[in-house]
Parts: sequence; structure tokens; C-alpha cells
Amino acid sequence: MRLGGLDGRLRFGFAAVCTLLLVIGGRLVQLQGVDHGNLAGQAAAQRVDTVTLHALRGSILDRDGTVLAYTSNAQDITADPTQIKITDRWHYATVLAPLIGKAELTVLQGLQKKGHYALLATALSPMTAQKVIDQRLPGIYTQATTQRQYPGRTTAANVLGTVHSDGQGAAGIEAELDRLLAGRDGTMTYSVDNIGNVNPSSRTTTKPAKNGAAIKLTLDQSLQYVAQQYLDTAVPESGARGAQMAVLDVHTGQVLALASSGTFDASDPQTIDPDKPIDPPVMSAFEPGSVQKAITFAAALQEELLTPQTAIRVPDSIQMGGVTVSDAWPHATQNFTATGVLAESSNVGTLKIAQKLGPETWYRYEKLFGVGTKTGIELPGESSGYVPPLKDWSASTFANLPFGQGESMTVLQLASIYQTIANNGVRIPPRIVQSVTKSDGSVTETTQPGGIRVITPATSKTLRTMLESVTMPGGTGVRAAVPGYRVAGKTGTAQQPDPAHGGRYSEWMNWDTFAGMMPADDPQFVVAIMVDNPAHGLEGGDVAAPLFHHIASYEVQHAHIPPTGSTSRHVPLQVCGGMDRRYLPANVC
Repeated sequence: MRLGGLDGRLRFGFAAVCTLLLVIGGRLVQLQGVDHGNLAGQAAAQRVDTVTLHALRGSILDRDGTVLAYTSNAQDITADPTQIKITDRWHYATVLAPLIGKAELTVLQGLQKKGHYALLATALSPMTAQKVIDQRLPGIYTQATTQRQYPGRTTAANVLGTVHSDGQGAAGIEAELDRLLAGRDGTMTYSVDNIGNVNPSSRTTTKPAKNGAAIKLTLDQSLQYVAQQYLDTAVPESGARGAQMAVLDVHTGQVLALASSGTFDASDPQTIDPDKPIDPPVMSAFEPGSVQKAITFAAALQEELLTPQTAIRVPDSIQMGGVTVSDAWPHATQNFTATGVLAESSNVGTLKIAQKLGPETWYRYEKLFGVGTKTGIELPGESSGYVPPLKDWSASTFANLPFGQGESMTVLQLASIYQTIANNGVRIPPRIVQSVTKSDGSVTETTQPGGIRVITPATSKTLRTMLESVTMPGGTGVRAAVPGYRVAGKTGTAQQPDPAHGGRYSEWMNWDTFAGMMPADDPQFVVAIMVDNPAHGLEGGDVAAPLFHHIASYEVQHAHIPPTGSTSRHVPLQVCGGMDRRYLPANVC
């Protein structure tokens, strides 16, 4: 008998078994040694679950603590279509549609979706959600969420902005300060069994959510509401495309109101017009026209080139830089005072004063007053406006700029110019956030920017006296006057470029403006107004000045600002001879 073959088979089998044992041993070493940490972590992950604890978005308040925006509890309505019989879906749709504010067909389409989840309605009030629950419809569920509320709806909507469906800021303060308002979500981690049930004996680890901060604005809700109402009334009455305004506190530069006509409902983003800016007083620049002449006069007074009674011989038109510039009304050559040039808004007289200043000096004062520079207000999308750099000027540029054509600014920038004049020559860049209160109760007051000296107090006082003449008989802004109070301000009527005629200035499309302050001898607030293209050739004194009258009349009562008791100083508008005095009104001479 030969045994050699069997011996070979044994050796082969023994080698195979040894190899198998080595593989198994190596694998055990890998599992228990090398991969132990990873496998233990994966096993632990299968036994725990983590949920997000959502932070509550902070509120937005006005300067007196009135709530402008807040977040409330709400419910989403969901469905599991697999739990609803096909034959029952139309019945579900007819029952749910009126409760959740959707069309029956829309609800039906949701119920016909594939899968286990369909979102039928979002952010319903708890009361509405309870009505759905009361229907006891199998397969219909509620899901906790939050809803952003805006009690004033359209009031200050242009400032507040709105939020996306996920609660993130989409526009306005909601977007600009989203990081502060949103807070920081937390987490809760707990053990579960193999089918996902919570293990009651396990330890729960919680990282608390940090709620968002409350933002207090400088806005006065009551003034904001009243201003919007007046703008919304004036636009259809004048046939205008729209209107904007800003009210600033003279001494702090804080924004008391910032409004535009026809704004949207902050609680309903569907009302936002995608073709219009969210916040026109900050985003939309326009040519100011004669309301900007205050800068030219401020510069000339500061440079000691004139006094309120300086005589200026003003013809009907003037040649400058190769172009002819005329006054808005035909007249023979007249001997105006500097005050008369301002009160009657003579373009020719203003250009003669600007020629004394020269382009470089005039441009320097434009920049000191902030023209062409963003104010830095805490709102997104701010326009800087525009004033052409000196190096880009043509021969005719200086024939337009001194009376507000060929440059642009926002209503907020216009208000800032007059805040400077009212604040004895110190410009304080406007701000709209007053303070931030964090979830731990700590309050951080907004630091106001440092003041910028533009003109002296004496120059400011003199200019305010001249601007008073605008609102007195003989001036272009008499409809801005408020009985019992001294009012200083300036009208403007700027021609708009007409795209239908190659961008040439239109003979009938205007930006009408008025900016002013009260009381003139002790200013507390300034108001700037722009009305976009009123019908029938209406001018700033016809539309914008009356708006100032209404808004300023409300504010002096609302803010308890009494009359100063002083009387306006009469400054002649013309240099009158003996015969002139016989035929011209007393206020002119």
C-alpha cells in the first residue's frame, strides 16, 4: 500500500486551515484593535438621535418700544398621501381648502403627490391649525413652525423688509441685521432603541438655542404711519408716479421716518413689486433741482462772497460754458438781493454766485455736504448718488450743477444736507438703529458717527434766515408754511431725462422737491420730500411744499415742540428804487 499521496493531501489541508485561521485572526485584530474606535462610534450613532432646537428670531421695535416685527408659533399642515384613499382625496380637498386658504385643486394636487410627505400649507395660526385637526382626517398632520408677524403690515415695510419662507432675512433690516436677529440654533441628543423609540433611562445632552437679539430702531411708528398716509394721498391727487420722504432729528441725525408711497405688505412678500426698489428713499437717486441751491449759497456765505442783502443783477438768461441757461419764468433784468435769488429760485442768479466761487471751491463744498457719498445707514442697497468728478467736467458741466442738474442724490442724502444747515453746520451721518438687546438682556447702544464741520454756526444761522424767505410771501415755498412757526426750506423742480427723446431733459417730466426745518430759529427736525413726475407741470411749491406742511404740522404736535415766539426777520428780495417801492409789495422791497 502506498501512503505518499495521502501525506500530500494532509499537508495541503493543514496549510489551508492555517491560512484560514490567520485570516480570521487578522480580521479579529483589525476589528478589535485597529477599527474598534470607528465601529464603536458607528454603533453609538445607531443608538442616539439628535434634533435641532430652533432659536427664536428677535423682534424689531420703534424708538418707543412699539413692536414692528416679531415671531410667533405657527403650524404647517402636512399629509401622507399613502394613507389617504384615492377615492377620498377630493373630499379631503373640499374640506381643507377653505380652512387653509388654498384652492381645492391646489390641495388635491398636494394629496396626489408620490411618497409619504406633502406640504399643504405653511405657517398657519394655532387656531386655524386646530380647525384642521378637528376634522379628524386620517393622513393629515400638523407640524410645529414659526411665523414672522408685522403688526403694521405696510407701515415701515420699506425699512423692515421681510423674510424668506425659511425665516432668513430677505430684505431691509431683516436682511441687513439677519445675523443678530436670527440667533443660533441649539441641539438635543438622546438614546434610542433599534426601532427609534427614546430610551427613558438614557442621558440627554442639550445645547440650548440662543435666541436672536431685539433691534430697536430710531423710527417713530406714529410719524412713519402718518407720513405714509400723506404720501399715498398726494400721489393720486397730483397724478404722480410716486413720492418719498425722510425725517431726521437735527441734533443726532437719527431717522425718525423714512417712507415711500405704495409700499408693500411686509407680512405678504407676494405684494413686493420686483420691478421697484424695496426702499426708494435709500436706493433711488434723482436729480434734486433747485432744492440743492442751498449748498451754493452756503459756500458763498462761508467764503464771505455775499450777504443776504448783496445786490445781484439778474437777466432773464445767461451764457455759460457754451450753453444758454434761463430762469423758469421770463423777466426783464432785475436787481435781486442774494436772498431774493434764493427765495424766487433764480437759476441765473445762482450761476452768477457760483461763478464767484469757482468750480474747485464749489465742488469741495458738495463733497463736504456728503453729495456722491453713501451715508452708511444700516440698510442694504444704499445708493451713493452721483456728482461728476472735476476731472470729468466739460465746459458746460458747471452751467448745470449749481442749481441741481447733472448730479443725483437720494431723499436721505437730501435730508442730511438740510440737517447740516439746521445743526449749525455740523453734518451727522444718519442712522436708523438705536440699540441691540441680546437674549441675555445686555443692551448695546448704537454709536453715533462723529460730526463733520461743514460751515460755521454763523453761516448756518444766516442761511436759515435766507431760507425762511422761501416760505414767506414772494417765495416759491409759501405752501410749506405752518401758522405760528418759523419755517426755513427750499423748493426744487428738476427736469427728468426723457428716454423717448434720446435722454434730453423733458419739458414736462419733473422731480419735485422740498426740504426744510422747524422751527427755523431753533430747528428740531428736518423733512425732505420728493414727488416723482406729478401731472400738469406741477412744481415743487405746488406738491412737495404742501406735503411738508402736513407732515411738519403733525410732528410739532406729536413731539410737543412749541413755537419759539420769535418773529421772522424781513430781508428784501429786490433792491428797490423810489418808483419800485410804489408798485412792488412791501415784502419784495
